[in-house]
Amino acid sequence: MSPSRPRVVIIGGNFAGLVAASRLPCDYDVTVVDARVDFEWTPNIHEILSGVKDREGVVLPRAECVSRYGHSFVHDAVTKIDRDNSSVLTEGGLVLPYDVCLIAAGSQRTTFGIEGADEHALGFRLVEDAVRIASRLDKLAARKRRASIVIVGGGVSGIEALGEILRRRGQGDAFDIHVVEVESRILEQQPKGLASDAELRLTPYPVTLHTDAAVAQVDARSVTLASGKKLSADLCIWSAGLTLPDFLRDAGLNEADDDWLPVDDTLKSRYADNIFIAGDCASLPVPVRKQAYYAMDMGEVAGDNISRQLRNRRLRQFRAAPMPMLISFGDITTWLVVGESVVASPVLAAAKEGVYQATMARLESPKEPLRYSSDIVGRAAMATRRLLLPQLTPGKLFLGLVGSRIIP
Repeated sequence: MSPSRPRVVIIGGNFAGLVAASRLPCDYDVTVVDARVDFEWTPNIHEILSGVKDREGVVLPRAECVSRYGHSFVHDAVTKIDRDNSSVLTEGGLVLPYDVCLIAAGSQRTTFGIEGADEHALGFRLVEDAVRIASRLDKLAARKRRASIVIVGGGVSGIEALGEILRRRGQGDAFDIHVVEVESRILEQQPKGLASDAELRLTPYPVTLHTDAAVAQVDARSVTLASGKKLSADLCIWSAGLTLPDFLRDAGLNEADDDWLPVDDTLKSRYADNIFIAGDCASLPVPVRKQAYYAMDMGEVAGDNISRQLRNRRLRQFRAAPMPMLISFGDITTWLVVGESVVASPVLAAAKEGVYQATMARLESPKEPLRYSSDIVGRAAMATRRLLLPQLTPGKLFLGLVGSRIIP
């Protein structure tokens, strides 16, 4: 890279990292580095469990996307940030110098040191996790004996996974399902009415909720709760707990008791003047949910502020804009959450699918999304066939309309 041009290293090529890269001009030497080849649309990986989507439908090749932005992609794992020499070190032995660095490395799952969890539970965080779980569900469904599934974590990702497992009943698959949640109710961070509605809709199905319940141990065929109760588990899905990536723990960018990396309201690290932080790993002055929308919003501000800092201009402040949230529950319903208000309707699934299609196209090529989105037709066709058409029968349309309601 030419030393005459400002050097920017972006650690992480998912939502925040890609959006930030797309905002940076081509007259900078910008390098995006990530341990995985593909960008992953994680908000919809639950649909892989039912076959509504497959792996190819929720990934984009990072190198191609970054190239269209006019920058370089390095497929490697970051092992260290050398702040003294302003460089990023990788597992492959690369030393990437920077004038400004953006950390957009996201988060990783944690099992909190619970005995047997790492060995016997399948994580539900990445696309490959969902593919692995779907394969296990296929095998369990083919058995003569009805299988028992335990989902650890009753937050949004756990409940969306539950909905897709229930969707499989349409193809004749039946499982006994347990959801274990350490809080007093499922969907604890969502409006209380939403949790009550979810519990009501679960009544006809073989699902047991265990709230105020902690996991003490996971074995090959069971999950033991702190109360001593043992749940049969032919499959344990771990959808609880996020933590910093390992290489950031001793990067000198937080205090020992900080869960994440503190930033000011411009997304600049509080511990380094030439490092910005965006996405899951950032600890904002005013906290926001760790979700794709906010990560992309942060990526936009971080990208702009990198340019502003290199040009000695005043930095933008990040202000989280209120954003409706769509939570799918298989083919049973979809919830739209706006502040404390909730609307439930199966037809809202089309809205969530629209967000997915539009954002994937934007990330492939922000300036010309339709020209370069070679997969958009295939993704749309698959979604129409597997997700939307099953909802367009007269019976489903009627149920969708009468099933639409505002949840108090």
